[in-house]
Amino acid sequence: MKAPGGEQPTAGALPFEPRRPPMCSSEIVKRFPGATEVQVDALGTIWDEVVHCIINEMLELSSDDAEPLHINIREDMALELAQLLLWLSERVIEKRTEGRELSDIDPVAERNACLGLEGAKTITGTAHLVYERIWKRKMDERWKPKSAKAIEREKNPRAATLAVKPVGKNHFIPRWFIRDLWAMDGKVLRWRHSEAGWMSAPRGFGEWGYGKNLYSDWLEAYFSLLEGDAKRPIEMLLDTQPLNGPQRESFVGFLIVQMLRNPSFIEAVQQGIAPVIAREGYADDPTMAVKAFESMFRNNAFYDQISRPVMWSRWAIVKSTTPLFVLPDTFGARADAGDGLRMIVPLTPNACFVTLPDREEKKRVVPHHLQIDETLGRRITATLIQSARKEFISHQKFVPDETPALTFDALIDEISQAVASKDDDEP
Repeated sequence: MKAPGGEQPTAGALPFEPRRPPMCSSEIVKRFPGATEVQVDALGTIWDEVVHCIINEMLELSSDDAEPLHINIREDMALELAQLLLWLSERVIEKRTEGRELSDIDPVAERNACLGLEGAKTITGTAHLVYERIWKRKMDERWKPKSAKAIEREKNPRAATLAVKPVGKNHFIPRWFIRDLWAMDGKVLRWRHSEAGWMSAPRGFGEWGYGKNLYSDWLEAYFSLLEGDAKRPIEMLLDTQPLNGPQRESFVGFLIVQMLRNPSFIEAVQQGIAPVIAREGYADDPTMAVKAFESMFRNNAFYDQISRPVMWSRWAIVKSTTPLFVLPDTFGARADAGDGLRMIVPLTPNACFVTLPDREEKKRVVPHHLQIDETLGRRITATLIQSARKEFISHQKFVPDETPALTFDALIDEISQAVASKDDDEP
């Protein structure tokens, strides 16, 4: 088997590099809460190496399968490998500590038992079992068929056709997004600002997030095409599944389009270009502002300039145990961080997509997932409410409070620090 991207995984290409703390340290501490740091480090490093050797031999067995795989399978395989590492760590520790206390295990003797001649036989036998029962089965039943379909699609791509039809009511937030991720029994709770503060009222999911004659029927059809491509990636992000390259691109494209199609953005663009239109002698032509706005969607350089910082920033899915988050009529909070666009986009009342500071040269298999406390959740919500143009929707049990909104940069920094703290706590 060749790894996605053409690399050939072999045991020699993957030398063991001890981690501090060991990868399996959390499993050791779970089984032996009183374990000392010295014990965890000494024994965990040995058992990490056992798992590493099993994986190396398993990948060497898979080298006999020379069928090339499509690069879009890479993330799926990487996630499976990560899950396999964790599962093997649990099994190795379970086997090596059965009937023994951690304090009774001598690291020197344990290393000889695990990595000596007898241990090597056990490693080889385990590698064969894991390959035959897990890795090869995944290869034959999932990765090869998916790869073949991806290769075939590239050879014979389907032509994208726009189903243009007259539309007077333009949903600048997709109906499916509201229905599937925000509505309960087909209803949403809409909040609108009044002199008395924010006032709520139930609405049907299709009765919110739209305007009349915002853009042409061609552009409406174009947006509908992009929406369909983004639905599955959003589901996968929420379910902690890895996205391949095209899925990430579809998701980022969806986010950018949601910003560009929003009435507040359209209004700002039209106001900004009005003097130019007047100077060119088209002040009395009401179609010129619309044509100028819609020309952006044929400008690849403009799209790339906006989307690249979003694509290559670090991603996080921030989750709340209670339905705290709201969906503003602007679709989220945004700001230019100096090196490009950053976003906080609520996907559900319990989950927000966030672009963190710093760039990635290679995307993580899955974004950071962070369970936050209510204090940080309320701060995120306050900023989302502040970003609303006129309205927002929420879970039916949501009640606004007096939590002040932070500046966008301050909020992003706080979320980033919470992610870093979580990463430091993980082995």
